[in-house]
Amino acid sequence: MPRSVFLDTEFDPRNPNLTGLLSIGLTDNASPAADYYAINTDADLDALADHTFIVEHVLPFLPVSVGRRSDGSSAGIHWRKDHPDFLAYAKPAAQIAEEVAAYFPGDEQPELWANWGKDDHAYLHRLFGNDWTAMPAGLPRLFSDLEVRRRQLGAPKPPVQLADEHHALADARFNRDFHAHLLSFEAQQRLGAEELAQHLYGAVTDMAGRRTPRPARVARPAGTPRPGWSELSVDQRLHHVDVARALLERVEVSRPQDGR
Repeated sequence: MPRSVFLDTEFDPRNPNLTGLLSIGLTDNASPAADYYAINTDADLDALADHTFIVEHVLPFLPVSVGRRSDGSSAGIHWRKDHPDFLAYAKPAAQIAEEVAAYFPGDEQPELWANWGKDDHAYLHRLFGNDWTAMPAGLPRLFSDLEVRRRQLGAPKPPVQLADEHHALADARFNRDFHAHLLSFEAQQRLGAEELAQHLYGAVTDMAGRRTPRPARVARPAGTPRPGWSELSVDQRLHHVDVARALLERVEVSRPQDGR
C-alpha cells in the first residue's frame, strides 16, 4: 500500500518565520502508524501573549506557564522545562528539521494530507528554508487538502474531534481518520457491475423510447416497449453485467452526489 502521511502544525499566523512555528505532528497510514511530534523551542513565546485564541486553545497543550495580570489577561509566557512534554519533545528548529527529514527517507515522496493545510505545508517547508533543492528528496513538495477533497466529493463532514483539538499530533491523527472517512465515502459511491448494468440498460431503454419505432423484429414487434430489468432473463442480465464489468475495468464510475 502506498504511504500516506498526515500533517498538522500549531503556529502564530502573524509570524511567517520559524519563530512562529509552535509544534508539528506527523503520522501515516502504516500499521502501526509512525508518529512524530516536536515542540519548537525557537518559538517566540513573548509574541503570543496578545493572541487570545492561541493562549486559550493551543498553549494548554504545550509545556508553558502563562502569567496573568489582575484583569485576567495573559502576561509573560515561559517554558516549563521540568514538564514531561518539554523533556520528551522540545527541541530547536534545526533539530526538528533533521528529524523530519529522517521521517521521509528515500527518494519517493509519499502522498501528504493536511486539513485547511496551506500554512501547515508552508511551515513544513520553512524548516528547510523554503528551498526545494535543500529539502530531502523524500519530503513532499505538494500536499492534498482534506476539506477541499471532502467538498469535491460532496461527502458529509467527518465525526467531530472530541478531545485534544489543537494538539499537533492529535490533529494529525484526526486528519488520518478524516482521510479514512473520505475513502469510505468514495467506496460507497462506486457502482458495482450489476448496478451499473441496470443504469446502462435503463438509459438505453429511455433512449429507445424516444426514438421513432424501428421495423419489426421477430423477437420484439415494432413499438413494443423494452422489458424492464426485472423482466429480463437471467442470461440477459448476466450479459449486461459482463458488459458493465468490462467497462469498470477501464473507467471508475461513481454515483451522482444526489444519490440517484
